[in-house]
Formats: sequence, C-alpha cells, structure tokens
Amino acid sequence: MNAAAVLRQTAWSGWTDLRSVYTPTNWAFGWMVRVLCQVVFYSMLGTLLGDPERTRFLLVGAAVFIAVNETMMTSASTTWERSSGTLSLLAAAPAGMVLVLAARSWFWIASGTVSASVALVVLAPVFGLDLGVAEALTAVVLIFATALTNYAVGLCCGSLSLRFHQLRNVFANITLLTMTAFCGVMVPTSYWPKGLQWFAELFPAAHGLRAVRLALAGADAGAVLAQVGWAFATAAGWLALASLSLWWFHADARRTGSIDFGD
Repeated sequence: MNAAAVLRQTAWSGWTDLRSVYTPTNWAFGWMVRVLCQVVFYSMLGTLLGDPERTRFLLVGAAVFIAVNETMMTSASTTWERSSGTLSLLAAAPAGMVLVLAARSWFWIASGTVSASVALVVLAPVFGLDLGVAEALTAVVLIFATALTNYAVGLCCGSLSLRFHQLRNVFANITLLTMTAFCGVMVPTSYWPKGLQWFAELFPAAHGLRAVRLALAGADAGAVLAQVGWAFATAAGWLALASLSLWWFHADARRTGSIDFGD
C-alpha cells in the first residue's frame, strides 16, 4: 500500500472520528457555547480595565487560541488506536504506524479552525473590533495556518502519550498552558524576559497568533507572511521530533512486543 492510499484511508478514519466526537447539535449548543463563553470571559477583563485596545488584544488572543487548544487534543486522540486495540495491528502492518498516526488526528485542524473563526467573527463587533469581509477572510486563513502548524506540537505530545498513555492529557495541558503564558495570548511576548521571549519563538502558535494580530492591524503583507513562514519553519522542527518519536516507538514495540491492546 503506497503512502497516498494510507493517507486516504487515514483521512476517512479521521472524518469518522470527527462525526463520533461532534454531532451538529452538541457542536453548536455544547462546544461552541463553551468556546464563546471562554472568549467573552477573557475579553471582559479588558472591558473591566476600561482599555479598548487591551480588550481587542485579549479577544484576538483568546479566539485564535481556540484553534491551538483543539489541535492539542491530538495528544489524546493519537492514543485511541491503543484503546481500540488496533495499535498492534498497525505495528505489524507493512505500511507501519508512523504515517497513519501522523495523519489520523487531522480533524482537529478543521474543527479548531472553524471554532476559532466563528468565535472571532461573531464576537469582534461585540468588543469593538471592526472586521470587514477581507479582514475576516484573512483572519480565517491565518487561523487555519496556526492550527495546521500547531498540529505538529500536538502530535509530538501524542507520540509521548503512546508510551505513557495515562499522562496523555497531562502532556497536552502542560504544553498548552506554557503556550498560553508565553506566546502572546494574554500579554505581549515582550512582557517576559529575553530568555522566555526566545523560548516562545520555538512554538508555531506564537508566530501564527502574531500573524493574525499584524493582519488585523493593517500591517504589510511581507510582515504577515514572515510570521507565517516562521510558524511553518518551527512546525517542521516539531514534526521531525514527532516523527522520530513515533518511529522509535514503532521500532521498539516491534522489537520487544511491548504494545498492549488497551489502557
């Protein structure tokens, strides 16, 4: 089976997973209500401070980071093959598990992009952020780029979760909290000491969020695209780490027969 066929089957599996996670009803009246309340909560902090600029800063940060939040769920969904008892079959299959596991959670990219885009577009006028059609479309594209690049970080956490599956949510939550603190979500990255500023630059989400902020502020396309480029560059590093970790897990599992059939 060639790589294209593996990816096609994995994409269909991911689509099936998405339909099992969300129905139209629980997505609209469960998940999206939670998302909108979360973004409103953080945006209200700026309103309470009486600072419109701070309010818009918090709105954009909280909304865009919904996409990051959802792609970090890859850490848990990467282990679903273990709990369903199919991980050992993937390890034994000629195609191997690396390509399958690298692509199986793609649906979090789609879901995160839609959730974050809806939150930003719906709540922007409520908190004084005037978005035209062009600005909204640009923001959606950049949110997609943010979700796509941060998927590599979630996958890296997922590769660790395969070895320590009881900690699958711990890896994601610690990484997500780190990004929330240092990557410019609630405060500018310049707030932190230089060492932490450099540390934040290792995460694609920091560059993706910065690209959205620059685009909405009317910055020139070159500055926005530079941040998108950095997001993809850092994502490549995370993807390389994730692929190496998955390959190592696969090779070790086949050598030792250490894969079990469930949690």
